Amino acid sequence: MKQKWKLLIPDWGELDDLWKNPQPFCLWPVGNQPFIAHWMDRSVDENIENIEVYVSDRPTVVRDYLNGGAYWSRNVTVIPIQSDEKAPYDAIPIIGLPRENKVQTGLATTSDLFRHWLKLNKNWVKHIEEYELRIETSVCPGGWVGPQTRIHPSAKLMPPFWIQGKCDIGSQAVIGPNACIGENTIVDDNAIVRDTVLLPGTMVGRNTELDQVAADGGLLIDIKRGCRVNISDAFILSDLGSRIRNAPLIERLFAILLFTLAAPVVALSQIDWTTIEAHDGKGGTLALKTGNNGCLLTRRWHWLKEVFKGRMRLIGILPRPIEWRIKEDQELEQRLKEVSPGFLSLSDLHDCHSADDPNEWVHASYQALGRDKNIINLIRNNFWRLAFKRSV
Repeated sequence: MKQKWKLLIPDWGELDDLWKNPQPFCLWPVGNQPFIAHWMDRSVDENIENIEVYVSDRPTVVRDYLNGGAYWSRNVTVIPIQSDEKAPYDAIPIIGLPRENKVQTGLATTSDLFRHWLKLNKNWVKHIEEYELRIETSVCPGGWVGPQTRIHPSAKLMPPFWIQGKCDIGSQAVIGPNACIGENTIVDDNAIVRDTVLLPGTMVGRNTELDQVAADGGLLIDIKRGCRVNISDAFILSDLGSRIRNAPLIERLFAILLFTLAAPVVALSQIDWTTIEAHDGKGGTLALKTGNNGCLLTRRWHWLKEVFKGRMRLIGILPRPIEWRIKEDQELEQRLKEVSPGFLSLSDLHDCHSADDPNEWVHASYQALGRDKNIINLIRNNFWRLAFKRSV
């Protein structure tokens, strides 16, 4: 009996130019848990006590998740390597589920990667009865539903499918075949979900048909065509979790009041406007009309509308343009792209008024990740000085 495993996590990070997931592929959800967790479960079944995991794609993230194997009571060591070729010759590449660890064809494109991910979810739901660690119950052969899920009597369920807990399925909705639906998801009336992965907290609007796609809130990834679309119409697709992350009502009302009061000043100012496409911190994008001259209030006047809509905060890090990069630290780059941007920031206090400033990311990372509660108070106390500050 083998007492030790050597596992290689392939570096497929460069293939993900659609979702741009901050997690490496091994942490993408396959059924009810991340992909690599299925291998950890198998190690328990086979009494593998020691596991070495070789990884070159974001090893710190993988190490944090595995946490030394504590959850599985295994001794798991994550070993960073420069490339897959540096792994030991006898390391097992994790390319499929333990029961079928293979890829039918090589993964060379983004579409290949997402088709493989969809296939992993299909295989998992087809063989879900083999997995003991589940809380879902069978409602029909090949169909599984989690606790506190409500399904309208007129909904049509076509196995195989898996619906996690706390979901709502509307009348005349069609679920399946090959549908994996994460928790806290809503599929509205007459919607169709088949050959699709819905990430937790996604709402599918009525009369919407999803086929061979993945949906993460308002982000739609078309696996068949190999493209992504940010859906801005909440009646089609939306992120239920964004309601929690939105700015408080009083902050939004203050933003629209400030927008209204500043309108005459902006109208009299000769401002050259450009539009930048920036990350919204939720997987989508913002089209921000930005002035090239004047004080920060007039230059960012249009940003206040996004604060009112709840898509930005009054105080936060500066928006990250789509093309923005940190060559020295890709993990930090991704984490900053996931933070909701703000109208005024700590960077403004340090005379860095654009994310393209070479030193701006230092202040942004401290504000976003430093957990210093005094930062917000500091910016609030200097709010008007910053708002009327003229940047060079």
